[in-house]
Amino acid sequence: MKKITGVFLLVVLVGVFQFAKAQNVAHINSMELLSLMPEKISADDQLKTLADQKRAEIRKQEESFTAKYEKIQKDLKGKSQADLDKIKDQIEKYEEDFQKDQQSLVSLREEASKALDQKQGDLYEPIMKKAQDAINAVAKEKGYLYIFDTSQPSLLYAEGPNILNDVKAKLGLK
Repeated sequence: MKKITGVFLLVVLVGVFQFAKAQNVAHINSMELLSLMPEKISADDQLKTLADQKRAEIRKQEESFTAKYEKIQKDLKGKSQADLDKIKDQIEKYEEDFQKDQQSLVSLREEASKALDQKQGDLYEPIMKKAQDAINAVAKEKGYLYIFDTSQPSLLYAEGPNILNDVKAKLGLK
């Protein structure tokens, strides 16, 4: 009985070892790969230019509103309560305009954010696909069954081969 148990354990251990050996696992840092791709560098430059343009538009509108309301405050400063009562309708219009201008500024910021998000998606999608296709090709060529991305916080240990150089070569990167 002890011999059968020993042989069974030996067979199980050899089977587990062979199974583990057959599970060809590798890893790559996809963020590092993307940072090396000229397309990603170009896309980042385009996004920075667009972000700078949107910030300039917002800043210009803010400065315009600030100048407008500083002028109104200057015009109203020093007026007596009786004078202010006389132009009550005008003051209410200023307040309405101020609220409209504030809403316009909020809308401009939201539109800028949406435009940047859309542009980022449009630019990054083909880059991500190209990187994924290269990773898939290297995995097939090298016979890897699993590739872990070490840029994600879920992988705690990476002892298998790093395929970054292989993928870089596939993409023609240095």
